[in-house]
Amino acid sequence: MQEKAKVVKVEGSVVSVVPVDIEACVGCANAECRKNGSLFAAVNREGFELAPGMEVRIASPARKQLAQALLAVGVPTLAAGLGGKALDARLPGAGEAARAGLSLAAFLAGAVLVYALSRAAPKDLPEIVEIL
Repeated sequence: MQEKAKVVKVEGSVVSVVPVDIEACVGCANAECRKNGSLFAAVNREGFELAPGMEVRIASPARKQLAQALLAVGVPTLAAGLGGKALDARLPGAGEAARAGLSLAAFLAGAVLVYALSRAAPKDLPEIVEIL
């Protein structure tokens, strides 16, 4: 994700910004952004000299997006596979329906676990990568 934004307020390394291209907001699922009326926070890790009114480019680093994808998809999938293997080890005579049911239950449990962890984790803010 990379977007242009306008700086509204600077508070140390956390900067409040509004998107410049509002059309990008139409398909956005960011609840924090919608709650605050498209005003959201970004972090200034590079230490740019910022002032209200400046336009900047914000981005979510690819490594963070990859980690989120692996966590969101990998944990439930791994739980489903391990659940099926565990059933085979404990009850070798279990039918296909039992394996499928346990795998589905393990997948859902993994998804709930990821959701709970993501709600408890501190919010990962997008970063300001350049001044425009």
